[in-house]
Amino acid sequence: MENIRNLEEKISTVIEKARQLRKDKEDSQKRIEELEGILASKDQEIDSLRREIEVKNGDVDRLVGEKKSVTEQIEAILGELDRLEI
Repeated sequence: MENIRNLEEKISTVIEKARQLRKDKEDSQKRIEELEGILASKDQEIDSLRREIEVKNGDVDRLVGEKKSVTEQIEAILGELDRLEI
């Protein structure tokens, strides 16, 4: 009789542990889904920032080209002024 009682207690303990593990697994799966959502959102944010950087780099390249052109024009004008003063 004592053996049966011990066995019933062990079975009850195993069942309770299984329930707790199932709950922990469900909680973990929910947390994983939340984190995957956050990760996807951050990935989209990173992609958006990369596109913005590409646009800014294009603007910088364009402005550097304009600066070079203006510098060349100024140098040409200064050269022309030097030529006229002679």
